[in-house]
Amino acid sequence: MVPINTGDPDAAAGAYLALEWRLRLGHRYRPRQGCTCGRTDCAAPGAHPALHPSPVMTKEYLAGALETAPGASLIATTTTFDAVVLPRDIGMHAMILLDREVSVPCLLQNDDTTLLLVLPATGRYCLVHPDVSVRTGEDGWIALPPSRGVRWDTPPWIEVTGVPRPLTHGEDVGRILRQAFSYVGGTMAVTA
Repeated sequence: MVPINTGDPDAAAGAYLALEWRLRLGHRYRPRQGCTCGRTDCAAPGAHPALHPSPVMTKEYLAGALETAPGASLIATTTTFDAVVLPRDIGMHAMILLDREVSVPCLLQNDDTTLLLVLPATGRYCLVHPDVSVRTGEDGWIALPPSRGVRWDTPPWIEVTGVPRPLTHGEDVGRILRQAFSYVGGTMAVTA
């Protein structure tokens, strides 16, 4: 199998739709003009949902939508997974520990954020420190590659085969996050 090119919007969106993720188009980043949201202080230029979200993408809608909005971010709602958001240094330490036990889909956003994808409705078990948040349900979202500043550390599919990577329960990831915070010197909010 040819590896999925997440730098190609059509290939990436096709791969996400194959995972049955609900996709929408988000804002775009324009060189020398910034994010299409128009906010000069935008925290995630070209990598967040629009105020008036586009329709959920289907394969039929996909091709035309990406052509009419070149460079638009791809946004997934967190209905088929929970996204655990944490500082990058802690996230990378946790990934080293997790890789010893299980492979968890991991996104890197800009230079400061890691997002770990876990089974839906289990992200709450990862709230082990004030620096951790969870995006879940219909109102939660994540920006996906090829959105600006977003890339996979560990994609949600096995790269050689394209088979979806099984999601891990948040309780198992939360246990590892506790270790990561203690190793990096963070102060734990809860102990177990």
